[in-house]
Amino acid sequence: MKKLFFTFFAVLMSMGLWAQADYTEEFAVKDTNHLLLDVYMPSVAPPDTGFPCFVFVFGGGFISGRRDEPRSVDAFEKLSEKGFVVVAIDYRLGLKGVTKMGVNLVGTLEYAIRLAVEDLYSATSYLYNNAARFHINPNEIIISGGSAGAITALQADYWLHNQHETSKLLPSGFRYAGVISYAGAILSRNGKVKYADSQPAPTLFYHGTEDQLVTYNQVAFANIGFFGSNKIVPQFEKFGYPYKIRRMKNFGHEVAAILPYTLDEVVEFYQDWVKGGKKYQVDETWYNPDYKPIGWGRAKPSDLYNEKNK
Repeated sequence: MKKLFFTFFAVLMSMGLWAQADYTEEFAVKDTNHLLLDVYMPSVAPPDTGFPCFVFVFGGGFISGRRDEPRSVDAFEKLSEKGFVVVAIDYRLGLKGVTKMGVNLVGTLEYAIRLAVEDLYSATSYLYNNAARFHINPNEIIISGGSAGAITALQADYWLHNQHETSKLLPSGFRYAGVISYAGAILSRNGKVKYADSQPAPTLFYHGTEDQLVTYNQVAFANIGFFGSNKIVPQFEKFGYPYKIRRMKNFGHEVAAILPYTLDEVVEFYQDWVKGGKKYQVDETWYNPDYKPIGWGRAKPSDLYNEKNK
């Protein structure tokens, strides 16, 4: 019986069901929302300069999701053991209750993105101001996310380098050390994506070429556009900004959930692009003819909203 119990315990731990953060703290109160963040600490002594910090923003179409989804928590713990302070954050869900989306409702989407970016900025400021307590190197804060979380991370760095008013929530002179996007995009009201004020952080993109939920290409009307990885990368290429893109051929939106399978690549990105300061520009296409995309991977935005609001 004792052996059976410990076997069951080991299975639960491997699934991340009993995993928990080392710290859970409130970083802001906004619109009556008490926003929390979970901190996962490495088990080794910190270097003199502090650990790099990996901040993750969950997905869910800005209408649902949670920072402590068990599968993600398991990935957070594994990444922390690779030498990162990993932080998963809450943010306000600006599309909660919305039943449909379209080009004529771009303002609604922009509002939701703005709320999420503001909350990411506030969480960043909290971590920056508590860097010594969490043994974080304040100059090595990397932001990441999947789907809506990837949109938030990309938009946060985009607005920072275009002096958007929301970026005033960040400490003066602060810059993100890196961005990792799992199926993300950028919303622009000024035509194609441009980093007008300063150079963006080194960015690692993952995106399915058949993604119909968060576009791999672009959805545009006049000067307003929603630009996916395939339309952002040419700007990095043109101006010499460091980046790496993994184009997942024939994949849909399931790429938003592949963080657990890319942890070694996250470490490589940190070591070469962030800490190493390499100016690499890497463009890869990944193709597995035996892979069959899962059903929701090819979902359209209307499918997501119909499903989440049943």
